[in-house]
Parts: sequence; structure tokens; C-alpha cells
Amino acid sequence: MRPTSFVPTIHEIAPEEAAEIPGLGPVIGYWTEDGAGPREWFEEVLGRWGTAGFVVRRGEEVQGFVVYGPRGYLPRAGRYPFSVEEDAVLLAYAAGDQRTRRRLILRMLRDLRQRGAGRTEAIASDTGVRFHVPTRLLAESGWHLVRRCWCLGGFYTLARVDLGSTVEVAELARHLLGRVRIPAIKGPSPVPGLFSRAAGSRS
Repeated sequence: MRPTSFVPTIHEIAPEEAAEIPGLGPVIGYWTEDGAGPREWFEEVLGRWGTAGFVVRRGEEVQGFVVYGPRGYLPRAGRYPFSVEEDAVLLAYAAGDQRTRRRLILRMLRDLRQRGAGRTEAIASDTGVRFHVPTRLLAESGWHLVRRCWCLGGFYTLARVDLGSTVEVAELARHLLGRVRIPAIKGPSPVPGLFSRAAGSRS
């Protein structure tokens, strides 16, 4: 019998495990306005669009997760007075401590970059409202803060990153890699060595 690994690992969220990840169900319920359970949501998005989340585990313990997808699969976004682009990918939420969240966001961006996605946006909370990524976390991670407004009883900010810009992605990687140590992730990249060069430029 192989011993349990205590090194945190990250992998794509599979539909069959979605309902068992602590805290994931309420996040899906919030952003879909209770339109789908976590398993059903991931099955549909994975089948029609592709990977929509990652989870970090340390042994059997879940340390965090990230959820993202097309705006159409996250209808709650329509309640905010922001012009979220129809073809943009929306970062819905990242759970975990600061280091885990940054690691998950970077993994999400690498996935989207490899898939040829362009713009990624997030409706962030300035005051730490549940089910929203904190505005400060994204600002410190190199995202552009596009617009701030008061709505639904609090301040929210539309944050954005352009994955079509090599310069912008490299700068974003510098911000994130300066705060977390990311293990090598297998798979081809459309811009070979981009994140490695960004990390190397700091040394």
C-alpha cells in the first residue's frame, strides 16, 4: 500500500467529485442562481466548453478550488452593472488561503492560455463578500481594475486580464510567481517558456 502524499497537488475538477468538495456546491448555486447542482454544472460545462475548475488537495484534505467558465453558464453575473463581454471567461471564485488562491488562479490562466482564450474577467468584492474573489487579491496579482460600483449592498470591481497579450501575461505571471512556488505542469503551451521566462526574470 502506497503512503498518502502530503505534498499539495492540483487537478481538474471532475463532475463525479464536485458534490464532495467542501464549499463548492454553494458557489455553483450562487453563480447559477440555484439553476444547477455542482455535478450537473460541471458535466454540462465540461462537455460543451471544457475544463471549468481545479482543486488543490493535500492527501484527502481539500485546500482550495477555483471555478470559472463562460458568462452564459454563470447567470448571476447579469445582476451586476458591468459590461462583462459575452466571449470573455469569467472567474467566479477561488477558495483557500492566499497562497492557494494565487496558485489556482495561475493554473486557471495557464489552462485558458493553452486553450486560446482571450480576455478573462472577474466580478470581485472590495469588502470580502462570500462567493467573490477579493478585489485586493486580484489587484496584487496584476489584474487590471476596470470599474468599481456600489450595487447589491456593497462595492464590487470588474477586474480583467488580456490573455492575448504576451506582455500582459508575462507581467501577470511575475506578480503571481513572486508570491507562490508553482510545480511544473505537463502539457504544451502556445507560448513556450512564457511563465518560466517570467519567473526567471525575477532571479
